[in-house]
Amino acid sequence: MSSISDALHAFQSEAKPYPNATSLLLLLIPALVLTGMISLPLPFGRSHWSAKGKHAFITGGSSGLGLALAELIVERGGSVTLVARDESRLSSAKQQVERLLSVRAGPNKGSSTMTDYEQFVQAISADVSSFEAARRAVQQASTSTCQPDIFFCCAGAATPGFFVAQSEETLRRGMNTDYWTSASMAHAALRSFISSGKKGGKIVFVSSILGMFGMVGYAEYAPAKAAICSLADTLRSEALLYDTQVHCYLPGTILSPGLERENRTKPNITLKLEGTGSGLTPRQCAQGLLKGLSRNQFNITTDFLTELVRSAHLQNSPGNGWILDGFKCALARIVQPLWRWIENDRAIQKEKKMHLAELQKTGVKVAGAPVLASAPPRSE
Repeated sequence: MSSISDALHAFQSEAKPYPNATSLLLLLIPALVLTGMISLPLPFGRSHWSAKGKHAFITGGSSGLGLALAELIVERGGSVTLVARDESRLSSAKQQVERLLSVRAGPNKGSSTMTDYEQFVQAISADVSSFEAARRAVQQASTSTCQPDIFFCCAGAATPGFFVAQSEETLRRGMNTDYWTSASMAHAALRSFISSGKKGGKIVFVSSILGMFGMVGYAEYAPAKAAICSLADTLRSEALLYDTQVHCYLPGTILSPGLERENRTKPNITLKLEGTGSGLTPRQCAQGLLKGLSRNQFNITTDFLTELVRSAHLQNSPGNGWILDGFKCALARIVQPLWRWIENDRAIQKEKKMHLAELQKTGVKVAGAPVLASAPPRSE
C-alpha cells in the first residue's frame, strides 16, 4: 500500500510531474485486476436471455441435443419448431415435446408454471443443407405474428474413420451434413431477421471441441466443425449490423444415439484416446447451452477440457472473462503438449503395424505392410 501511496504522491509532486515506470505499473495492476473481475461471467448476474415467450427454430430436432433443447425450452415457457429429415423420428419427437405442453396446461390451472400466452410445437420435415430449402423451412415456420426468435443449428453427424480409407463421397457428405446445414440456416435466419426488422434475434451454432482440437479418426468431421467455428466468429461481427447476436456451442462427447452410430465405424485408437463412459447426456448439454446464453457468452462450453481448449484459441470474438481465460490458457499450454506426447502420439505409434495391415485389407495399397493372420476383436 505504501508503494501505491508513493505513486499517487508522484502525480502531485511539482518536482516529479510524471511518475516513473514502476509507479505506473503499481497503479495499473489494481485497475487491471478490477477490470478483469468485472468482466467475469458471475453466476449471480442478470440473465441476458430467457426461453419464456420465445419461438425457437431447431434443426436436428428429432433426437439428441436438438430434442433436449426443445423439451427444456417448452418447460421454460417457450415454443418450438422442430426440423429434421426423418419424418418418422420427427413425428415421435413432436409428440414427445407436445406431452410437456399438456403437463404444463394440466388440471392445476393455478400452477405458477402456466403462461399467459399460448405455447405451440410444430414440426417441419426438410433437408436444410441448401439455401433454398432452409429459406422455405423458415418461411413455413413463420407467421405474421410469430416468427422465430432464435435459431439452433444442431443438425449434424460424424462418420469416423481414417482419412485415407474414406471415400470422396463420405468426406463431401460430411461437409454437407455438418457445415452446409448450419451455413444455410444462418443465411436464412439472418435474411428473416433483416426482412422482418426483428431486433435481438439469435443464431446458435453447434460446433464441437473437435472444431478447435483435431483427433485421429475425425478427418471427415473435425474440418466441418472448425469451419463452423470460423463462420460463427465472422458472423458475430457481421450480425452487429443487424442487431442480431451469434453464439457457438462447443460440446465434448454427447451420450446420444448419434454416438452409438459413430462407434460402429470409429477406429480402435480413437476409442482408446477418447476413453469410455465420459460425456454428458443431451439434457445436460442443453442445460449448459441455455445457461451460456443467459450469460451472453459467445463460445459456450459444458466441460472443463473443452473450456481449456477454448481459452487457448484466439478469435475476434469475446471470451468468458479475460483474467480467468488467461490462467486457463496458460494451463492449456502446459497440459496439451504433455498429453500429445504421452497419450496421443505414443499411442498412435503403437498402433502403426496393426493399422497398416488392416488398411491393406480395405483395398488401399500399402508398401511393405505386415500381414496379419487375423485381426483382433474390436473393443466395445
